[in-house]
Amino acid sequence: MTAPATTIVRKEAVVSEEAPVRREPPRWLEPAVALIALSAIAGAVWTGLSVRAERAEDKAERTALATGREAAVAFTSYDHQHLDEDLARVTDMSTGDFREQFTAALGTLTAAIEEAQGVSVGEVTDAGIVRADDASAVVMAAVDATVTNTSTKQPSLRRYRLQITLTRDGDGWLISDISPVS
Repeated sequence: MTAPATTIVRKEAVVSEEAPVRREPPRWLEPAVALIALSAIAGAVWTGLSVRAERAEDKAERTALATGREAAVAFTSYDHQHLDEDLARVTDMSTGDFREQFTAALGTLTAAIEEAQGVSVGEVTDAGIVRADDASAVVMAAVDATVTNTSTKQPSLRRYRLQITLTRDGDGWLISDISPVS
């Protein structure tokens, strides 16, 4: 008897040489990515401009405060021996109606200080910005002035609280009003 013949069939794998199927991204994806990128850029620009504006505002407030302090010292400091120079300092720092009123009062003020041989040395003990914008600022200043004259042989301390209104002049500030505050 003979053994039945066995047939071996070998299957070979079929390899396709076609490229894999590539899916196209959804149509909304590119505009969405562009919108997100644009939003991020706009946010960065906005933040940068805001920081720059804050720095400019801070600088304006710092210069206004420095000018207010300087004005308070100039307004409360004088010496009869060089009075014209001392009073000119206030006039040079002033503008508008305040400058006109201060200039108009110089004759009377000069005569009184010279007659009394007055000397006053002002020192700002505290100051701060009340409000400030691009065009104006208000500074409050506490000033101690040591005053001597012919009627007071010993120096006397005078305390002033001044509200100083400033007006923008280019990159700086000028006094547009000084008022005592009680």
